[in-house]
Amino acid sequence: MRISIRAGLVVLSAAFTSSGWAHADHATASAKADFPVRETSHADGILAVDEAWFWDGGTLDGRVPDGALCDLTAPCPVFAVEVADGGRRLRVGIDTPERLDTFVVEVFDPQGALAGSDSNANQFNSEVLVDAPAGGRWTVRVRPEAVTRASFRLRAKLESELPEERFTGGARRALLPNLRTVPPYEFTFVAPANPLNGLYPPDTINPPLEVAGIAPLSCTADEMAPPSLGGGGAVDCLRFTSGPINLGPGIYDMRFSLLEDALAGTAYLNLEELLARTVVGPKLQAVHFSDGSVEFIPAGTYSFHPVHFHFHDDYVLSFELYAVTDPEHGGGLTPAGLGTKSGFCPADQLFGDWADFGQGYETPGGDSPLDNCFSPVGGVLGLSVGWGDVYRWQRPGMYVEFGGQPNGRYVVRSIVDAEHRVLETNDGDNVSYAYIEVQGRTIELLERGWGLDPWDPDKVVFDGPGPVQRSATAAGAAAQDSGGGGALPLLSLLLAGACAGMRYRRRRPVAPA
Repeated sequence: MRISIRAGLVVLSAAFTSSGWAHADHATASAKADFPVRETSHADGILAVDEAWFWDGGTLDGRVPDGALCDLTAPCPVFAVEVADGGRRLRVGIDTPERLDTFVVEVFDPQGALAGSDSNANQFNSEVLVDAPAGGRWTVRVRPEAVTRASFRLRAKLESELPEERFTGGARRALLPNLRTVPPYEFTFVAPANPLNGLYPPDTINPPLEVAGIAPLSCTADEMAPPSLGGGGAVDCLRFTSGPINLGPGIYDMRFSLLEDALAGTAYLNLEELLARTVVGPKLQAVHFSDGSVEFIPAGTYSFHPVHFHFHDDYVLSFELYAVTDPEHGGGLTPAGLGTKSGFCPADQLFGDWADFGQGYETPGGDSPLDNCFSPVGGVLGLSVGWGDVYRWQRPGMYVEFGGQPNGRYVVRSIVDAEHRVLETNDGDNVSYAYIEVQGRTIELLERGWGLDPWDPDKVVFDGPGPVQRSATAAGAAAQDSGGGGALPLLSLLLAGACAGMRYRRRRPVAPA
């Protein structure tokens, strides 16, 4: 694949002048495009087969609910892409640092007809896929549906084959995931104001509990509750954002069925962790093979989280805190405070590697109220190839205990599958870190990346504003491996019925898979 960084690809729509955005013709989703554009210069001016272009889109601010309002309520920049003949599929993707901002990407063919569109609602990334694109001049319009001073970047590739076809044919082999983590970021000592901090979507309904600069709490009620009542016993929570990523050639696909487990007696009430893992049962990993077959193997446990009100992939993330005692000579790390373990209901919300076009659309999981994280009969927890997710600092369990620690420098680690219950391509790259300095209640993020700490010789530093933005060199190196919901009445009834038939068991160790 040839990769060209198209920093010079400029906004073409509604020619931007010193006086602002010029008025332009508008098009609805069903109309043909008639946009004023400016030509740009590239190496040869044509997106060739298996070539990829990347470019910054700028910053937008406004709400444009319909294409007919483009450049009236806010600008909708348009970019031209000259596409070569013979491509199997055209991919056009968008990336933005926060999933609070919703963009709509619209792709128009050389005749001006809308060929495809996609929204990144509650996601960091989205992508338009156009099969068998004709050669010619295509246009890409970006509509800020609900955006507050948000930057964005775009990418395009003309594919000769689909990513999933690279692993078909030949001898039968397992297509395994490779789990990595989003390096911790968005550090705070402020707890969310909403006591229902597990509800979906969390980013908009969980503001920080802070008034006039005063934040009375760093931990939520369930985190502070005594361990004897199933709480975390937390005292001072250093909160942050992190999550899992799947960069392997196969999907991360975990299966469970609460009702079957309840009838079989393999699911049990877990009163010792009542506020975090009310019901626990055995989980299976669906291992997909190159010939399309699937085999199931034990992979730890799942549980029902009463605050999030959906099922979790148990202990998929673990967090650790270390004090830095000798930053000049390898860090001198010593364990500090208490680490935590977090269950997850992952969803495809961010590209794990912006420079790689291996993202699939298998969508094994999902955390919206009708997705499989809520199903007591056909539960699925997982991530498509090339996708990841984050739980932000507002969510229960997204912290390390900081009580009693002095000011100074610290390393926070996020570890995926620390107990090695998931069969994956590489168990040696499951750790990410953040290097921070704490002074009072002020936290400065000094560095974050993949690896054990800033002194790891094999570290990959993340230097962008989003969850996984990093330099083009680091992103290219990472590409080599990839080849909250509201209460549902039906789920409540099924869960209550299942729990009524279970016997209480004391917490028990789960044998490694």
